[in-house]
Amino acid sequence: MRNCIYLFIITWLLSLIVGSADAKPTTRQVQEQVKINGVVKDEGGDAIAGATVFVVENNAIGAVADREGKYTLTVPVGSTLNVSFMGFESIERKVVKGKLRYDFILKEENQKLDEVIVIGYGEVKKSDLTGSVSTVGARNFSAQPVKNVSDILQGRSSGVEVTTISGMPGAAAKVRIRGTTSINKSSDPLYVIDGIISSSGLDGLNPQDIQSMEVLKDASSTAVYGSRGANGVVLITTKGGNKGRAQVWLDAKVGISEVRKNYNLLNPYEYACALNDIKGAGTITDNDLEAYRTGKKGIDWVNLMTRTAVTHNYNLGISGGAKRVRYLVSGNLLNQEAVTINSKYMRYGIRANIDADVRRWLSISTKLNGSILHQKNGAPNWFHVLNFSPTMELRDPVTGIYNNDPYNIGTGYNPYGVMTENYSDSYGYNLNANMRFLFKITKGLTLSVQGGYDYNHSPSYAFSSSKLAPGATSSMSNSSAMHRYWQNTNNLAYSGTFNGHTISANAVWEMSGVIDTALSISGSGLNNESVGYWDVGNAAVRSESNGYTESSLLSGIMRINYDYKKRYFVTTAFRADGSSKFQEGNRWGFFPSAAVAWDIAQENFMKKQKVVEHLKIRASYGVSGNEGISAYNTLGMLSATSYGWGTSTGYTGYWGNTFATPDLTWEKTTQYDVGLDFTIYGINFSFDWFKKSTVDLLFQKQVPYYNGGGTYWVNQGALNNTGFELSLNTFVVDKAVKWETSINATYIKNTIVDLAGNDFVLTSNYSDLGGAMQIMKPNYPLGSFYLYDWVGFDKNGANLYRKADGSTTITPTSSDLVIKGQATPKWTLGWNNTVSWRGLSLNLFFNGAFGMDRLNMSRFTTASMSGVSRFITLRDAYFHGWDYVKDKSKAKYPSVKNSDNKSYANSDFWLEDASFFKLKNITFSYMIPRRISRFAEIHLSVSAQDLFTITKYKGMDPEVYSGGDGLDYGAYPVPRTFTFGVKLIF
Repeated sequence: MRNCIYLFIITWLLSLIVGSADAKPTTRQVQEQVKINGVVKDEGGDAIAGATVFVVENNAIGAVADREGKYTLTVPVGSTLNVSFMGFESIERKVVKGKLRYDFILKEENQKLDEVIVIGYGEVKKSDLTGSVSTVGARNFSAQPVKNVSDILQGRSSGVEVTTISGMPGAAAKVRIRGTTSINKSSDPLYVIDGIISSSGLDGLNPQDIQSMEVLKDASSTAVYGSRGANGVVLITTKGGNKGRAQVWLDAKVGISEVRKNYNLLNPYEYACALNDIKGAGTITDNDLEAYRTGKKGIDWVNLMTRTAVTHNYNLGISGGAKRVRYLVSGNLLNQEAVTINSKYMRYGIRANIDADVRRWLSISTKLNGSILHQKNGAPNWFHVLNFSPTMELRDPVTGIYNNDPYNIGTGYNPYGVMTENYSDSYGYNLNANMRFLFKITKGLTLSVQGGYDYNHSPSYAFSSSKLAPGATSSMSNSSAMHRYWQNTNNLAYSGTFNGHTISANAVWEMSGVIDTALSISGSGLNNESVGYWDVGNAAVRSESNGYTESSLLSGIMRINYDYKKRYFVTTAFRADGSSKFQEGNRWGFFPSAAVAWDIAQENFMKKQKVVEHLKIRASYGVSGNEGISAYNTLGMLSATSYGWGTSTGYTGYWGNTFATPDLTWEKTTQYDVGLDFTIYGINFSFDWFKKSTVDLLFQKQVPYYNGGGTYWVNQGALNNTGFELSLNTFVVDKAVKWETSINATYIKNTIVDLAGNDFVLTSNYSDLGGAMQIMKPNYPLGSFYLYDWVGFDKNGANLYRKADGSTTITPTSSDLVIKGQATPKWTLGWNNTVSWRGLSLNLFFNGAFGMDRLNMSRFTTASMSGVSRFITLRDAYFHGWDYVKDKSKAKYPSVKNSDNKSYANSDFWLEDASFFKLKNITFSYMIPRRISRFAEIHLSVSAQDLFTITKYKGMDPEVYSGGDGLDYGAYPVPRTFTFGVKLIF
């Protein structure tokens, strides 16, 4: 880390030296000054308010066009004017003697076909793409108050499914590109920030620092990342400085959040009446009943555990540059309260990006990002909040110890006690340093030498009080994990055009390594709780552990892009990876890819027609891999164990808990893609069909205990993802009022092909709730539910289930379980709209997911009197239950008085359609030009996130889940948030 800081300081000094070299000698003759004026307009004749006009030779001399596009400026004769505005191509013009008026007409940038796309180890114009790549630029999300990187991807790129698993601040989202590709290992995409792989996650990255994100989806794009590209790749480019006068900005946002939807639970009086009704009169005395009715007694658990949360998000930065040096420095502070009590998330970050053209043949780029993350206390378990009795006493008035629920078992500790007596602090200290030297060897030939370092230190501290319940034991824990990743990439690139033939080629040699260390201590039975988590010596029982792992990867990459007259395109790539995680003989993996494209619109027979502006057919094939095993998984490992042999003395021995697997190798994903891109009347369409097959899945198998036990890894099993993607972008209205809309949709069919020889594998097994909830079985998708088939109630109000032979019973067996529904959506949708007129702008962003289910175990526990729940809390389950309604045909829930009734959580009675369509964000903003404010360009905004959701799901949020993929076991909901913002640009 110290060396990276030294490199950054050296580059900063070089930048200052080069910047000094740009300064003009003061001894030269003073040039004649003239006062000029003019107007800046677009091609339609509309004034461009806010356009910047400055002198190239001295960017301190400049002006900003007013609302009518007019400007006035005193400049030296012979100087060069530069005029620019976001979304338009800049213009330069010489100031000549005798001419005092200079009008400018700016052309809009062709952001569709001339846009430069980052593709990994290189760049191409979008019009030259042969693979499937989606781009999300800053302009697509800058109007919205995003707080983390995954928010940017959600709904904005076809083929990408982003699931907000938890609404807790700081919680990571689940991101899948073209489906789940691995069963036992990670299916998370690979993230690459400014050319360096981010191995410690994206938590420390400020979304406001992002210029663009490219999502590589097909194998011809991802195969250049070899053994790490099977799950798709997200390339992130951060913002840099631009040539021109310094620009300072301050962006401040304040948000207010609240729980958007709650379960409709019995109030204390209703609960007390239900207790007397079901358990017998006198369970609750008449005096207590009256106290509950008048509100003198009772607890509203949801109200007690939630609050209106406030979020502060501030960004401050400066950017600019001279002829040969460009810089950007920014800082961020995020303080986000949770909607549950005593929890919050904080992020502090700083970034410095410097680009220097040291010589004509050498450019140096340095990027440094540092951040500190702090999670104060975790989230309460919503399962406990929903199930605790509203009639219980919160704590013992004498001892002050919190009470357990007298009517439910297995509901855990008192949730209010957990959030007020316990406390925890989790930190993340991140440093990402990146330096690149670009040597321009000769025309068309360059060599890029890049080094990066990713450092993460994550200490965590927790304390648990003995006051949580009678007989509870106090405890503490400290843990510290340190992650260090380094990467060196050497990229020799060539590009040239000969008689209509264009060739670009890359030869890359890359090395990287990871070192992970971990240390943890814990203790229970604290003699003195006042020191909290700081003194393990204070504990009666102590334990500790530590660990160290190290691995490295060596890679060689070749890629050739060819096109003829921008009509016919061919891309081939090959990557070889050697990983220390595998044993000799299997360390090297080879990953080829190829793609072709035909731009029909460039053919002569298409030149005369005006309807089709762009028409390209694409096809690709490639192989990528997944090396997602730990550093020493292929080695035989011994673990120490102790046994007393009937005495108090422990005798230590060692046993093989994992067995050596020298033949273990990569998971391999083969992908086929066929795509079509076309533009008709200014409407841009894109379509892709793909088939993604993963083989040699990594499975961990169990050795029978009679053979000594232990586990070992094998390459067995196969998984398919097949689907298609659609996207559309256009200006519905493109006049004084502009309305731009973009829509993307994705369909994916996930199928298990083979399960390492197993007929099926049961997952998400909850013995206290009836057993397995989900199953993996060939010819079915991952996340399939394994449930009893509920068909109604019998004449006594007991649940009826269908048996395997078609008959019905109130006592089904495991042979009656059937496969139903799936946790992952078949369809995902994103729809973004921006309407603007002069300084006013309205943004509406919707996203949706369809064809997915949730097993609502929160509804089961609040409506049942079996398993861990011994009394109902859901109002609908009582007042529309069999025992309460007179017309039994209208009963929605079974009898809770019938002892023969069997309620199983693994029943499709609790399986719900979780398809949803959300208004994810609405933002209204107004820009006050500098001409009016006199000191800065001012942007005012008001927005709302998660304003409404259209869904049939009865839980708090159809998107979130906990306890397993698609299982809502008290998942933390995504809150509704209102945000107010002001941005000043000086």
